[in-house]
Amino acid sequence: MIVKKFIRLIGTYLLVLIIVLILAVNDVVISFASPLMQGEAIYIVQPDDTLNSIALQFGVSASELQSVNNIADPNTLMIGQRLTIPGLSSVDGILTTSELPLGTSLTSLLRQYRLKQDDLKMLNRITSPSETIAGLKYILPLDEDEELLNPLMQVQHDETPLEAAIRASTSQWIFLEDNQLSGTWDLLPGETLYSQGDNDPDQDLLNEIPKITINNVPLIQGETTEIMLESEEVLTISGEINEEPINFYSDNGTNYYSFSGVHALSEIGPVNLKITTIHQDGRTGSFEQLVLIAAGGYGNEYVNVSDEYLDQSVIEEEDSRVQEILRNSSSERYWEGRFQYPVDEPCLNSSFGQRRDYNNGGLFFYHTGIDFGVCAPNLNIYASAAGKVIFADELTIRGNAILIDHGWGVVSGYWHLSEFNVSEGAVVQAGDLIGQIGNTGRSAGPHLHFEIDIFGTPVNPLSWLEQAFPSSEP
Repeated sequence: MIVKKFIRLIGTYLLVLIIVLILAVNDVVISFASPLMQGEAIYIVQPDDTLNSIALQFGVSASELQSVNNIADPNTLMIGQRLTIPGLSSVDGILTTSELPLGTSLTSLLRQYRLKQDDLKMLNRITSPSETIAGLKYILPLDEDEELLNPLMQVQHDETPLEAAIRASTSQWIFLEDNQLSGTWDLLPGETLYSQGDNDPDQDLLNEIPKITINNVPLIQGETTEIMLESEEVLTISGEINEEPINFYSDNGTNYYSFSGVHALSEIGPVNLKITTIHQDGRTGSFEQLVLIAAGGYGNEYVNVSDEYLDQSVIEEEDSRVQEILRNSSSERYWEGRFQYPVDEPCLNSSFGQRRDYNNGGLFFYHTGIDFGVCAPNLNIYASAAGKVIFADELTIRGNAILIDHGWGVVSGYWHLSEFNVSEGAVVQAGDLIGQIGNTGRSAGPHLHFEIDIFGTPVNPLSWLEQAFPSSEP
């Protein structure tokens, strides 16, 4: 009896072994592991977060969020606390909010962060690929234990995955997997490809466009937008922001700069940035993307002046005259580095961008510069940077005014002077005495109105006084 049971036991084991071998030969895999645990979407509490704000961000109720995370008191959230976000069963990782940099596309997001398109669309309510707007905040599910991919190269025309992998010194199969490519048909000319490790791009990443750097993303109402292109050859470059042309200049023929101003009253939202290049051999390249304009966060103030200075026809006539001068800046750059304060002891009594109510409803506008009160033991006004005086005369609204052209579209203005120490055509250096503080024109008291205009658009002068431009200069 015992022998028979032993024989049956041996026979059972042999049968199991034979079945396993048959399945192995036919590439069938059987897993006896327990079912995979459902993915978990985790959010890390940030400064100023509340349970309500987090719930609103992810489209869930605050009570559900509180229940899932066993939070007894919703007012006891701590910075760095990890919360499970319910209703995101397909998403796995740390939910991180990040501003999209210039050059980001839906495809590049999916590749670099190894994401699923459906997850990204759901988290950010995306309805179109064009919604990858530079400066817009996106929610990205990141794996803490997985290394991000880095931009490596751009696909050349008629290049196969094998050729691209060889040029990148990597395996074709790893290359395809890293970039979520199912085959040769997925590889398109001009696409940016990614790989593991620290890699520097070995060629232009942006469709025949050299490396592009922008100082503010998102763009900000009233602030200066600086764009730099790096190239190893001489280029002809044109561009536009929100259908307004932007100009590019170069000191050395390899680094090209464009300065423009975002109007302080610009509408908040996405605008189109477009850059086109023409190479010496006739090749052309283009880069185009939506870029977000964000609010400048300016306040309000009330100003009382004589009613004669609120005549709209006088204002428009003077603005037209000044605009014509501002738009004819030199293509040569005169200044270098940071601008200096135009007075000895700068005390600010009115900031740039303030929404102004003149005479309780007589005129609504905004402050196009900054005002310095009389705080120094003198009334001296100095040139903020090297340049050429292109205007020194009396105006109705601005009073006695001086305009200094610093080149590349950048002009500094000095209003309400009592007297001039320079005349039109004079070449000045930073710190040269150019005039005296006064109370001429539309002025509520002795002060200097100091202004920076870029091709006629006033920008925040404090940015030029507190940092050097070009900010991305090598």
